[in-house]
Amino acid sequence: MRTSQSLVKALAAVLLLCCLQGARAKRVMFMPMPITSHAVLHANVARALKDLGHEVWLVLGSPVLSKGGFNQEGINVIAFPVMNFDDEVVYPSLLEPLYAGKKANFGLLAELFFRMYEPVLPNKTLFNEMKAVKPDLFVFDDDSSGPRMFSVFAYKMGVPFAFIDFTFEPYARRVPFSPAVTPSYLIPIEQHMTFTERLENTVFYLFGLLDSPFCYSDAVARYAPEMPYISLDTLIARAEIWLLQIDHILDYPNPTLPNVKLIGGIAASPAKPLPSRFQSFMDRAKDGVLIVSFGSLLEGMPDDFGERLFMAAFQQLKKIRVVIRSNLTSPDPDKILTSSWIPQNDLLAHPNTKVFLTHCGISGQYQALYHAVPMVGLPLFYDQFYNAQRMKVKGFGKVVNFQGLTVSQLADVIDEVASDPRYKQSITRASTLFREQFGVPAERAAYWLDHVMKYGGSYMRSAGQEMPLYQYLLLDVMAVIGGVVVFCSILSCVLIRCMIRLCSRKKPKLD
Repeated sequence: MRTSQSLVKALAAVLLLCCLQGARAKRVMFMPMPITSHAVLHANVARALKDLGHEVWLVLGSPVLSKGGFNQEGINVIAFPVMNFDDEVVYPSLLEPLYAGKKANFGLLAELFFRMYEPVLPNKTLFNEMKAVKPDLFVFDDDSSGPRMFSVFAYKMGVPFAFIDFTFEPYARRVPFSPAVTPSYLIPIEQHMTFTERLENTVFYLFGLLDSPFCYSDAVARYAPEMPYISLDTLIARAEIWLLQIDHILDYPNPTLPNVKLIGGIAASPAKPLPSRFQSFMDRAKDGVLIVSFGSLLEGMPDDFGERLFMAAFQQLKKIRVVIRSNLTSPDPDKILTSSWIPQNDLLAHPNTKVFLTHCGISGQYQALYHAVPMVGLPLFYDQFYNAQRMKVKGFGKVVNFQGLTVSQLADVIDEVASDPRYKQSITRASTLFREQFGVPAERAAYWLDHVMKYGGSYMRSAGQEMPLYQYLLLDVMAVIGGVVVFCSILSCVLIRCMIRLCSRKKPKLD
């Protein structure tokens, strides 16, 4: 009898749990930039949300889907074509100047991204397919080169939205800040700035306040003319929450607001088992392993360039073996393992990993921090120079410049970072702090998205996020004050001139 009663109670509890879970389950639609590194971050958060019982969708562009790996169990995918952009053509042409010892053309990349977004926003087929899902929340990229314009989709559907971003851009989220201590992510400087650096930083922020040439401020009028007009900066300030890929351990301490969450390391997680090919190589490397990855950017580097610089430098390393993400052929497979894809997070977690050679993309840096691996930074463009500088300032490794880099210089700096215990000690301490404070970042990101779906984000909103940017920046107030000052100055000048004229008049002569 008691057994039957216990069984009934257990069954009732299970049914109640299922009902509660069904009641709180929401449809969440992620729409990252159509490039792989951003899509991977969104997919990580999507999986964590799925584990909380939500229905998740990834809206992915053709360049991402062509790479594969996103059709996973429990994750729905909506595909859309991306015109005017073929990363297998764009990235090599973008990086051609590097092979000639010059800087990469980042302006060209931003322009190409912008051209890529324009056909997406008026795509009615895509809009109707997303609308048919009846999403409860959209999650977009908040990037000034154009993806934030995707928020127009949510505006047209009347659906709340959130943002995931790589950078700290305070004025877009109405976060109070000072250019004196908050470096722009496009300048490789630290918080303790010289006068020249503070001047440069201020100028960068002032330019950032202007309309971006790669983002329409009137996007609502262009792509949702049937909706009441609001400017794009006002629309993005309505986000329920921002999840930023920064923190105060790898990055510098920054001011924030309750609905701006600093969650660095969404791509970092506890290790999963390695494929046998990688596992056996790592286990044999008792003297240490160098992990090398530049994402998909340098995967297709010219053979002569890669062999002349990288392979030659790796062969000079005294004891360390190498795993590199590259299409190059290894000159010594026992010492150098090459692969067009590597399980980067899991390789960095292996106890034999000594150093990480990276272009200083945010995801790779956080994976190295999470697993306490010192880094050698080789930045290419965009925010990577800033990322490299902060890593150097924190004592997590060293930075080398692509221009003029020689084989011996690269080999020497890798050996130094691998052998000098100071780098390992610094990043091990930081890794401990990071894990204690942030846990598994993708799970924290999922928690906050789940939170705003349950309770809304209005209680975390600042008044500054409810007003146009010009009001938040007090431009109207400064205009009035400036007008009063100008008026008073002119009036004073007029009065002074009148007094001078009166005083300079000749006095009448006395007879």
